[in-house]
Amino acid sequence: LNSYLLKQDIKQKLNSIGYNKNIKGVLKMKFKIKTNENGNSIWYPIIAFVIVFGTVGLLYGTYKIRQHINQQNLIKSEKAYQEAHDPVLKQHRKFIKQVSGPSVALYKKNKQVLPSIVTAQAILESDWGKSKLYTNAYNPFGIKGTYEGESISYDTGEYINGKHITQVAQFRKYPDLQTAIEDHSEALYEKFLHKSGMTSYKEQAKLLQKNTYATDPDYAKKLIKVIETHKLAKYDKEAINN
Repeated sequence: LNSYLLKQDIKQKLNSIGYNKNIKGVLKMKFKIKTNENGNSIWYPIIAFVIVFGTVGLLYGTYKIRQHINQQNLIKSEKAYQEAHDPVLKQHRKFIKQVSGPSVALYKKNKQVLPSIVTAQAILESDWGKSKLYTNAYNPFGIKGTYEGESISYDTGEYINGKHITQVAQFRKYPDLQTAIEDHSEALYEKFLHKSGMTSYKEQAKLLQKNTYATDPDYAKKLIKVIETHKLAKYDKEAINN
């Protein structure tokens, strides 16, 4: 009986060893599935394909980025060329320079009306210096009344009780633009702003509308839009920072 039990024990152990060998064989067979006849791993061509595909994709992406940059540069160049040669834009730049230059110098001196406000008002009121009031009286701001006894009469649009009407009004006539800018600054400070040293064009624009410099209910918005469209705030910075 003891001998029989010993044999059975040995047989079970041998079976166990054989089973383990079979497992190793299966694992070895599975491993061989991943190799070709020469024993080389089939992952090599897959990895190579991924590298090549990634490189091609990277090169194509770089090409598209450069193409986009070149297109943007071309658009900027064309825009710069048009701005440099467009007679209307040239006239606009000239007018801005004519008004902003004296306005910056004057604000540095008296701290009353910001150059951006002065320039924007001149643009709006005189249509870029093309109005008869400007060409005949150097009055780009539409300031009414007389200057040293001089005036000129023109039709003007006004909002009365919410309705837009046209009526004849008397406007100040100046000897030159510099005089007009100086008188304009003094008039705005005394009658509409009542405060010096302001550095916000939005604040000044809203004060002008609140104190009825113009009857247009959207006057402040229009001023701010002109300032921001033509980047006139840079003249404020120049004047404020001396």
